[in-house]
Amino acid sequence: MYLKIFYTGIIAFALAVSSLNANPNQVSTKKIVVTITSSSINQSGFGLAVANAMQDAGISSTVFVAGDAVKYALNNNTNPKFAGFTPKELIQALIKKGGKVMICEGFVKLGGIKKTDMVQGVQVATPGDLAGALYAPNSKAMTF
Repeated sequence: MYLKIFYTGIIAFALAVSSLNANPNQVSTKKIVVTITSSSINQSGFGLAVANAMQDAGISSTVFVAGDAVKYALNNNTNPKFAGFTPKELIQALIKKGGKVMICEGFVKLGGIKKTDMVQGVQVATPGDLAGALYAPNSKAMTF
């Protein structure tokens, strides 16, 4: 029952944000930084869905993946689905729309992750990249 309400809320949120009247010819100065660290498909999937909805609404979205969520940005992981999509599909969609997805440099080094292990388009982020995104003008942050 609670999962049904949760998913309904996610879909309603995504539809509401996606339906905002953003002018595609105007460069948005609004930014969202979504940090995903959870191994939970519900939490990580929701974070990726929010980033995609924001990007659709004209808000520049950057996702930082760290901790237990790093697996979702890798090619060789069998990902479960969130609202019908795997995290890999949500990441690919976000990148295609102009959003950014970055894996924490420390987890890349600790896990011996190579560029070829990552979903195409995912970048490696330094702590400075994260700090710069979080403190950029007109930025908001969310963590999942």
